[in-house]
Amino acid sequence: MHNPENLDAVFEAIVRLFPRTYDALRRELHLPPRSNGGSLKVRGGRRGRGNLRFAATRMSARIEDDCLLVEFEDANANRWELPRRSEKSEIRRIRNEAVAFAQDHGATIGQMNAVKKALTNAGFYISR
Repeated sequence: MHNPENLDAVFEAIVRLFPRTYDALRRELHLPPRSNGGSLKVRGGRRGRGNLRFAATRMSARIEDDCLLVEFEDANANRWELPRRSEKSEIRRIRNEAVAFAQDHGATIGQMNAVKKALTNAGFYISR
């Protein structure tokens, strides 16, 4: 039903019909302003999920050797030793530090959520 190849053309048509649409989307999605007078430049990316990427640098968040590891492709990395799963306040402190580290290095909202998801997927819950 959805054809990823046509998404760019559809977006361009919407922008032409509603000129203020791009400005509203740019503000909400933190897109760069159009510098080429009208056509949008879309970065290459994974097929099937769209070509638009919002992150400037790739980030990886994973649990490795009982530690939370958050690293960026530009070699910025940090590691936090994880407590027992029952120590909710300590898990919250580590999660907040890791998200702050990611944010300080220019992470997008999705990348900050990936830090939280890495903990959750490994069974480190805050509310249970």
